[in-house]
Amino acid sequence: FTVSLSAVSGKDITVDYATSDGTATAGSDYTATSGTLTISAGSSSGSINVTITDDSTFEGDETITLTLSDASNAGLSDDEGTLTITEDDAGPTLTISDVTTSDESAANAQVTVTLSPASGLSATVDYATSDGTATAGSDYTSTSGTLTFTAGQTSKTINVPILADSTDENDETITLTLSNAVRSTISDSTSTITITDDDSAPSLSINDVTTANETAGNATFTVSLSAASGKEITVAYATSDGTATAGSDYTTSSGTLTFDVGDTSKTFTVPVLGDSTDENNETVTLTLSSASNASISDATGTLTITDDDSAPSLSINDISVDEDGTTGTFTVILSAVSGKDITVDYATSDGTATAGSDYTATSGTLTISAGSSSGSI
Repeated sequence: FTVSLSAVSGKDITVDYATSDGTATAGSDYTATSGTLTISAGSSSGSINVTITDDSTFEGDETITLTLSDASNAGLSDDEGTLTITEDDAGPTLTISDVTTSDESAANAQVTVTLSPASGLSATVDYATSDGTATAGSDYTSTSGTLTFTAGQTSKTINVPILADSTDENDETITLTLSNAVRSTISDSTSTITITDDDSAPSLSINDVTTANETAGNATFTVSLSAASGKEITVAYATSDGTATAGSDYTTSSGTLTFDVGDTSKTFTVPVLGDSTDENNETVTLTLSSASNASISDATGTLTITDDDSAPSLSINDISVDEDGTTGTFTVILSAVSGKDITVDYATSDGTATAGSDYTATSGTLTISAGSSSGSI
């Protein structure tokens, strides 16, 4: 500091001086100083030195007051001087961490904001969440506010509430953004919060179907998902012969079902081919395979094709044979070919001929195999 006289004096002039804190603090920002200044006769000024302490803490410009008192051989027209210590340290910077929740049921995702280096001033910064692939309200609770770092603090935590659910889905993300920093700068403004999924994949099952009758145009199967999923799910299906035969009883069917997010069931059809043959009920096997993003709890469905055709009728012909020890052969005829084995009992009885003398009494059971149209006795 320079202490100036308004005019040169022929006397020695003395004045006491002492420093005092303004916004700067003695001991950490400067060395407290006091004493007596002597301006010798004939001089117009004198100087007082105050030692400044160098530090690396950002704290803004600070002030010290130097006060004069008890002047001898002079008056005091301005007894205070202000020393301004200008800040030469770089301001602190803010960074924000990325976070992965350990599982979907974590109550909060804790994000850390770091201030470096420590500051001698308070610093503030705003924050707000926004959707990544996660959705506010269903996956997490929107959060915003302002963080305040008091002098010397270097980290703060932001809690983002995570909402648990039971839906199997892909890992999802939330974005947390810093803005409007005061007494600091932002070097990393964005945090990604990853919500890892901890739910089991749903399972797929297929039903059994019975056609109302053999002439039904299509049999409709339903493939069900045990729970809605947040992922797209696919599964392959294909028919195979049970007791029914592809091409004559039904049309082979295969393909891939796709469940969009939220779907819980899908249907597909198997064409049933009508016919007029009396036959047993027949079956087709439907098999699920190659599921993606789901397991298969019931892979097989059975299509039962019920028969609706009337049974055919039987008739027997009349024959004539000579009385020369030959055999007379009767033909039993079906009105229509059947898909079943058909049996019928038969027995001879006397007309005008007498069993034992004219013919040999005969009885038994005739079987006409499936697909045949007649049999002989």
